Amino acid sequence: MARKGHKVKDVTGMQNIMFDLKPNRCEAEVYMNADIDVTEFVKYIKELKKKNEDITFFHGFVHILGKIIYKYPKLNRFVQNRTLYEHDDVSIAFVAKAEFNDTSEEFMTCLPIGKDDTIIDISKNIKARVDKIRDKKSNANTDGANNVVDKIGHIWRPIRSSLVGILKWVDCKFGLPGSIADENIYYSSIIVSNLGTFRTPGIYHNLANLGTSSGLATFGEITEVDGKYTMNLGITLDERIEDGFYFCRAPELMMEAASKDFEIPDNVLKKKK
Repeated sequence: MARKGHKVKDVTGMQNIMFDLKPNRCEAEVYMNADIDVTEFVKYIKELKKKNEDITFFHGFVHILGKIIYKYPKLNRFVQNRTLYEHDDVSIAFVAKAEFNDTSEEFMTCLPIGKDDTIIDISKNIKARVDKIRDKKSNANTDGANNVVDKIGHIWRPIRSSLVGILKWVDCKFGLPGSIADENIYYSSIIVSNLGTFRTPGIYHNLANLGTSSGLATFGEITEVDGKYTMNLGITLDERIEDGFYFCRAPELMMEAASKDFEIPDNVLKKKK
């Protein structure tokens, strides 16, 4: 039984064949790179900032992804041990640096997205997580997942390799225990990376066979031309869970509950030239 997920019953014969042909997540990757019209989104975030709301573009994009997953729950599925499961909750994971420099240590964090969360709620939760990570007093007692990973990573290589192999087998068959999986980014609904901070476009990023995360999104730099704002987005998905991925640009919906229904405009995705 997969951890934090329930078995999906309506599996097609074609999906079962796919599990056999491509038993590993990294063998079933599909990738999309697109320029997204985020003009209304940028305007909306700027309006919030005028109201002294300390909200960033990243906070908004995390909330949008949460809304999309609630709208399309099949995106919250994963394959483990050739069996299709669906996460019991919605969570979005990312990696944060303890300090803003090249040598700073990185920490994993997995953020639950509640059904009633607004962009304000998610912004506060993200800031609280990041502040805790960057508090030097708490770094010594950071979450279990980071502690376990760090300890295993310093073991003598032959023993470490065997131990990692055992952990991967346990993960595939039963799921890893909470001390390892609770804050592990590879047990989230989707992993995100904010590359716009580094002024780079969205990139392809591989998935991992470990854990239950079937998607990874990279947010690129937002650029402005003639009053129109565009962001480059990279998405990698496990094609075995379901076809397609959708992105929303209707920012006024971000003030509503994450689970509230919404429509995605047909002109959101712009063809790359």
